[in-house]
Parts: sequence; structure tokens; C-alpha cells
Amino acid sequence: MTHVLAVDVGGTKTLFELSDANGQVTHKLKLDSQRFDTFDAILTAFIEQLPQSCVINIACVALAGPVSGQYGQVTKLPWKLDARVIEKQFSIERVILCNDFEAVGYGIAGLADSEVETLQAGEPNQSYPRVVLGAGTGLGQAILIPQENQWQVFATEGGHVDFAPLDRTQQLFLEHLQQRHGHVSYDRIVCGSGLVSLYHFLRDYKQIDENNALRLAMVNGDAASAISQFAIEKNDILANEALDMFVRIYAAQAGNLALTTLARGGVYLVGNILLKNIAKFRSSSFINSFVEKGRMTMLMEQIPIHIVLDDEVGLKGARFLAQKAMYN
Repeated sequence: MTHVLAVDVGGTKTLFELSDANGQVTHKLKLDSQRFDTFDAILTAFIEQLPQSCVINIACVALAGPVSGQYGQVTKLPWKLDARVIEKQFSIERVILCNDFEAVGYGIAGLADSEVETLQAGEPNQSYPRVVLGAGTGLGQAILIPQENQWQVFATEGGHVDFAPLDRTQQLFLEHLQQRHGHVSYDRIVCGSGLVSLYHFLRDYKQIDENNALRLAMVNGDAASAISQFAIEKNDILANEALDMFVRIYAAQAGNLALTTLARGGVYLVGNILLKNIAKFRSSSFINSFVEKGRMTMLMEQIPIHIVLDDEVGLKGARFLAQKAMYN
């Protein structure tokens, strides 16, 4: 029996999905990426869960970082992948690599209407590009170009463009980060660790008293998740202000990408940070920060904005690319 493996590699977690030639999923697994020193080690951990008789015919590995042909590098992990080496080591007939947001782009086409929520209807025109972006361990972005009744996806590293502050507080935050890191990109801010940096900056700059319970939760668990939880569930002043500033910066960069590509086909927002804080993204603050582009504001109001509610859209795209490669 033919088996197709789809893998979505992120800096925090890696998702595995094995399916048969008919698309029926037979095995799924989520593993903590940072527990493993190499991609080989985490792939071994997944394969050990399979029956010994199971043969993987083709695999698509979508990874959070740049890909060039058979080679890939995960940006937030010391993992280097070589498709030909993986084929030999794991007896897989064919392995293809792609950027994780290339996979997300292809996954969007397979979404049901119920898996997408529209924030701004705009005036959609499917002869123009679409864009997709999402925050996680970093900020991923891709561009979708219409081509013969389908979409061709181009991965980008656009999350690493220079951060452009929009007000005095953001300017001071930029200067704070420049002292620590030198170059400051949106990828450094619109991500989990970026939310934590915003929180610490606002605590010190505005001298807002810190909630002891929140500080303890940040030390003992996922700091970004703790900030989100206290902002949304407990209306903590400092956590709320950090999350609001995070959402405004996220929206501004989404608008930058949409304006650069004239994405009248739609902007698609993805990722767990978005889904965990979806009420903030539904707010007028997000839309206002997206559209406020001076003389281009009226144009920005015409661009549709959608939230992707499926947190495994990248895995769907990787499976699509693997299945497509079977016939090429």
C-alpha cells in the first residue's frame, strides 16, 4: 500500500501525518521540536510509532525557514535538512522540502467555508494575488499568484523586513530592541517571544505594577501564553496593553504585505497565537491598524481579510504537495 507522509516543522512543535493513497489518515503525531537535536531524531521518533511493515513512499516536509532545492534550514533551530540524505537514511522513495508557509498557501485552497472567518469583506478580485501570514515562533509569509484557475504559491522571508514604528512608544521599543539585537525585524516582534519582549518593555517604560500571579505563571510555563491568558481572562492592565500593542504591530505588517502585493485576492491570517487571541483580532483596533496607510487607506479598505480557523492548514498543504508529487 502506498503511504504519504506530511510533516510541518516549526520552531516549537512538529506535526506528522501519514495517509494512504486515498487520503485516509492512518497515523498522526505532534512532538516538541526543541526536545530533539536534529530533524533525523524527531523523524525517527515518529517512525518508531509505526508498524514495522509500514513503508513510506513519498514525504513532503514543510519547514519554518528557507529552502533551496533539496536543502533546508530551520530558522529557529539548528536543524539542516537534505532531502536525498533523508531518502537514503529512512528508505523513503522520494522526499520533497518546502517552506512552511508555501505549504500553508496550498492548504488554503482546501479549506471549507466554515474554516474561514472574514474580518473585512472588502471588494475581492481573484485575478489579483492573495497573501498569507502568521505568527508563531517567528512570522511566516507567502504570496499566492493566480494561474490557470489555481494558485501558485511563493514562499518569502518577508517577516524579516525592518520593523517600522508607528508612534512614540513603538519608536522607544525599537530603540530598546536595537540596543539588544542590532537589526530589528517584524519577525522578532510578531511572535511568541516578541509578545514577552513587549510586556517587559511596557512594564519598565510605563512603570506599571506587575501581577505577581502572572509573573509566576510566566516563569513556570509558556510566558507568551500566560500574558495572553491574563489579558483576555483576567483583564490584567499590563498584559492587555502588551497584547493590544502586539496586535496593532501585527496588523500594520499585514497591511504592509497586502499593499506591497496589492492583495485584492485576500489576506489570510493563520497560526495558534491568532486563534488563542481571536477576540483581539476581531476588534476595530486590528482593522484600523491594517488600513491606516495614509493616501492608500481607501484602497486598503477594499482588501478582504480572513482568519483561518484550521490550525493544521500547513499540514494539509504538505499532504497536497506530496500527493501532487506522486504523479510528477
